[in-house]
Amino acid sequence: MRRGLMGRDETELPVAALEARLERLRSALDAAGLDALVVYTNNVRPSAVTWLTGFTPYWNDALLMVPTTGAPIFATALSKRVSEWIRTTDPISEIANSPKPGALIGQRLAGDAAMRRVGVLELDTLPTGLADDLAAAAPAAEWHDATALFAGLRRTVDDVERKLFLRADAIAQEALRQAEANAATDAATLSGLVEQNARLAGAEEAYIAIAPDLAADRRFNRISRALPLGARFAVRASVAYKGAWVRRARTFAADATSTEADRWFDRAVRSLESGKPLTAQIAAKVKELPGAKLDSCMAESCTGSYPLSVVAHLRAPGNDVVSDGQFLVLTVELSLGRAPWIGAAPTIVGTGAL
Repeated sequence: MRRGLMGRDETELPVAALEARLERLRSALDAAGLDALVVYTNNVRPSAVTWLTGFTPYWNDALLMVPTTGAPIFATALSKRVSEWIRTTDPISEIANSPKPGALIGQRLAGDAAMRRVGVLELDTLPTGLADDLAAAAPAAEWHDATALFAGLRRTVDDVERKLFLRADAIAQEALRQAEANAATDAATLSGLVEQNARLAGAEEAYIAIAPDLAADRRFNRISRALPLGARFAVRASVAYKGAWVRRARTFAADATSTEADRWFDRAVRSLESGKPLTAQIAAKVKELPGAKLDSCMAESCTGSYPLSVVAHLRAPGNDVVSDGQFLVLTVELSLGRAPWIGAAPTIVGTGAL
């Protein structure tokens, strides 16, 4: 079943869309005076490679090298036994197997006199062994951090990615409805029901976390013990579909105090305006909800190798001006009088939703 979920579907992710992303990347590399980009990936940092190639590498360290001309090279320590399957999911790269992917990519760079200035995504967190192998095999190369360059490419979602986000979000929403449809009284049982629903609906990955008693603790945890659910609890579903990750969270209460907050949050997410600071917009919108106090606001997005990274926070807003076509997962915590409330939802700015 897993293999089928991870297989390529040309209707969902056309080769033309991947080629368009590569062209955007190459244009950005040219503008920055770089000759190639090197991207690291592993089972928790797959997103950049997935976005560029369509392949989600779940098992091992690997490197993708994208030159300004020619096919990308995906170098993996996985055996040749799985190379053919990788080719069926990554239709644009040359697949190269080596126990030392860094040395292989370095040798390719050293063998081409036109590739000297090399960008590296998240250079500071490139594993030491791979970095050493790259440097040893390509001693003449100049290494430059290309994290900001790549984040600029990811800031605007294309139509293909938007449809994948839509599908992942539909899975997450339906999975969270298990908290209403079933009479589970403990966190472990509910978590299992939510995850089962998500995976049966086609999720490649599903991470379910629960805050079983919001009155006592607002923190989400992955729970496998039969902790009883309180009068107010929250459930969060992080779901991936074809490499597109979304996050949804809902508060459930024995009373009706959170219903209006749910409606407010839906309106707030849908009405974000481009060109304005995100946290300031949310702070202003909270005033539309009588009796509500904003405790926390956080936005996440996919800007590099990690599926979701924090890009704005109420306590450290920084440069959080949002733009049209930007994908965000917004998480908000409120106090409704003495009642805590937490919600999370994805959106694409300027579209009114996903």
